Amino acid sequence: MAKKRITYEYTHDGVKESILRHARALRLPEGWANQISERIANATDKWIEDKDIVTEDDLKIFICKELDEVSPDIAFAYQNHDKII
Repeated sequence: MAKKRITYEYTHDGVKESILRHARALRLPEGWANQISERIANATDKWIEDKDIVTEDDLKIFICKELDEVSPDIAFAYQNHDKII
């Protein structure tokens, strides 16, 4: 049986909202969380501009790297959201 291939459509707002969810879970100030999420979403937009295909893992690695520069706490939460920690 062939493995199913699941694809997701990238959206600026999707990245932004995902980061905001993690920032809110950490109870970070809303204004700061908005600035960070917009900054990372903009950087991600720019990063994927010239790419034909981006995997979900590639996207997660890029976002975590960018987040780690501005908020290691959000980066950790984002990277580990699907794990029990």
